[in-house]
Amino acid sequence: MNFTLLFIAIVQIALSLLLGIFIIYLASRIFQKFTKGIDDTEELKNNNIAVSVLNSSIVLSLIIVIRNSIDSAITVFSNTLRDPSAAFSDFIEMALVMLGQIILSSVIAFSAIYFGLQIFMKLTKDLDEMLEIKKNNISVSILMAVILISLALLLEPGIIALLDALIPFPSVSMIDIGS
Repeated sequence: MNFTLLFIAIVQIALSLLLGIFIIYLASRIFQKFTKGIDDTEELKNNNIAVSVLNSSIVLSLIIVIRNSIDSAITVFSNTLRDPSAAFSDFIEMALVMLGQIILSSVIAFSAIYFGLQIFMKLTKDLDEMLEIKKNNISVSILMAVILISLALLLEPGIIALLDALIPFPSVSMIDIGS
């Protein structure tokens, strides 16, 4: 049994779970502030399916974008863990890099999805999406959900490229590959 890989897997599961719960909670709190005129908690208690669809798509959109930062963070961590010459300070540095990557991708994801949604709602002047969602208009909510998820899928490659540029991969030569 490879205990290093087992440890990495356990850390990855724990980090993904903890970060996922934290990001989902934070996302729901932040976006509740931006859904003007809608008390999300009350609407959900009143079985407003449109609000539920909107909130669910916000969470899914953010996770689509942010999951790459968690994957990148685990890559950085596992590279450091596999390095026999790594010192404790290297682990601290990698933890800070991991945290920075997750925070950066979260801020970009929150901002881009929010602004994308705002721009779309400005372009559709003949439809007040938030009012319709508050009135439990499921068709408008589904449209908004598709727009949010589409934005996330379009953002995903850019976030991956950004994270790849920030990941401190060790240099590898042809001699290393051949040995």
